[in-house]
Amino acid sequence: MNLTPRAKFQAKVDQARAHQDLVVNDGFRNACEAALLEQILAMPNVADQVEAAASYQRITGATEFLRRLLSIAEVTEQPKEKPAQNLNYRA
Repeated sequence: MNLTPRAKFQAKVDQARAHQDLVVNDGFRNACEAALLEQILAMPNVADQVEAAASYQRITGATEFLRRLLSIAEVTEQPKEKPAQNLNYRA
C-alpha cells in the first residue's frame, strides 16, 4: 500500500487553492506562531535529562507539523535527471 496524502490533497484543486489563500493570511500565520509559542511557554521547567529531551522532541514535532501544514498545498517539481557523468567514447 502506497499512501500519498499530499498528492491526494493537492489533487483537489479548489481545496488546495483555498489552503494556499489561508496560509498567506497574516492573521493565520500569527495564530500558528502564537499557538507554538504558547505550547513552548506551557512546558514545565525540568531538570531530568530524559524529560528535557522529551520536551525538546515535542517542540520539534510541533514545529515540523506547522511547516507541513503551511506547505501541504505547494507543488514541488521533481528534479530533472542528471546527465551521465561518463564520456561516450563511441561518439
